[in-house]
Amino acid sequence: MTHTVFGLIDVQRGFMPSAEGMRLGLPGFGELPVAEGAVILPLVNQLLASAAAHGLGVFTSQDWHPRASAHFAESPTYTTTWPVHCVAESAGAALHPELVIPTGTTAFVKGMEVLLDGADDTSYSAWNGSTHAGQSLASYLAAQQAQTVYLAGLALDYCVAHTALDILTRGGYAVVIVEEATRSVAAHTGAQMRDRLAQAGVSFCGTADAIAVWQRGVR
Repeated sequence: MTHTVFGLIDVQRGFMPSAEGMRLGLPGFGELPVAEGAVILPLVNQLLASAAAHGLGVFTSQDWHPRASAHFAESPTYTTTWPVHCVAESAGAALHPELVIPTGTTAFVKGMEVLLDGADDTSYSAWNGSTHAGQSLASYLAAQQAQTVYLAGLALDYCVAHTALDILTRGGYAVVIVEEATRSVAAHTGAQMRDRLAQAGVSFCGTADAIAVWQRGVR
């Protein structure tokens, strides 16, 4: 029996379009909006429900930044520096309220370190995060006896990709990205990163494909 885990990366208010905040009457939306970020919500909820129903381990990740960090800039490049977003404990750091998170999901936070100018930015990957109790993603996957990790969320070209590459190369697990349940910050960086991921050995599938595999008894 293959042991499979589903990870949902950074589906947070801050990465959603401002229109979502206006629709819901809630703060924190539109800090660093990913175009069409809200489109993935129905697919993500299908994946979460199926993963829980078929006994998969499920985890979420969230950016959880300090406000003072070189990750942010007044004139961001949108490739290495960013507008202020998903600051720890803020409304923007909260998960989208319409996500239906299964009972027993393990929540990881990442990007908590104060990034200094010129330092390596490790905040993109959930591999470098931890639960509030201090458990690492590496420890969690080992405890799950994982062999394959499916990923979805935001954004494909940054946090999803870096998490996938770390799980593959540092953890040694097979990684499958549910591509239609992701979106990218920009089309060109999304295409470039998809090529890099494929060359590294990451697989891609659709929502229905993932659910069909899980229904066949893979857990």
